[in-house]
Amino acid sequence: MYGLSVEDTSYHIAIVDDERKEGEFLGGLIKKYFERYPDKAYEVCIYQDGEQLMMELAEWKYFDLFFLDVEMEDQVNGIELAYRIHDRYLEPVIVYVTNHLECAPEAFEVNAFRFIPKRMLAEKIAEALDRALEKIDRIDQRAYVVDTPDCVTKILFKNIVFIQKDGKYINIHHRNGACRERKTLAEVMNALASAEFIYVDKSYVVNLRQIESIKKDQLVLKDGSILRISRPRYKKVREQLIAYWRREL
Repeated sequence: MYGLSVEDTSYHIAIVDDERKEGEFLGGLIKKYFERYPDKAYEVCIYQDGEQLMMELAEWKYFDLFFLDVEMEDQVNGIELAYRIHDRYLEPVIVYVTNHLECAPEAFEVNAFRFIPKRMLAEKIAEALDRALEKIDRIDQRAYVVDTPDCVTKILFKNIVFIQKDGKYINIHHRNGACRERKTLAEVMNALASAEFIYVDKSYVVNLRQIESIKKDQLVLKDGSILRISRPRYKKVREQLIAYWRREL
């Protein structure tokens, strides 16, 4: 799972630019920015090909922030790439870095967070990162704490896949394994207090972020798990999922 831990508080950043030197220049600016904040962990991956990025996303490589060029020769452009990222992420934070200012209106159609002309990159990058990281923190740092006699574990909401009732216990399946706790599903749902988590039957709660599709009465999750939706809950689950994908919740 690319090193993701149960509590993964690093900022994972992707840069996509078909010009290697320009991608590396941006990577260097990001490195200088984080040198001012030694308490903040980060990872930067640089791609010259959007298809390579999408292949890694399909294998569950995770990113909090995407820096995309708009125009890339002989490959998918930054606008098309953003639409494909949106298919996999509910709230991707996308910053466009480009010389093609005429593409700005298209960039904001895919909910781009920022649009930075390459000639102004050095002077604008710090402010863009300040605002982007603030947004990422609001979205991604909510966590559930598992407190057992053996250990205390914090699991970020974004890493929870589904929660299963198992007698007097619940099993929390996350992106790096599973945790077990003596609680009811109702108690866990009260603690989560988030519309991202829904009952799919009396024994299972699923993170809407982790749903790939609904096929008949089954949920297909992004980790490959398949869970059955109970008949009484099917309509509500379907409606909630569609609304969540449309950013209506």
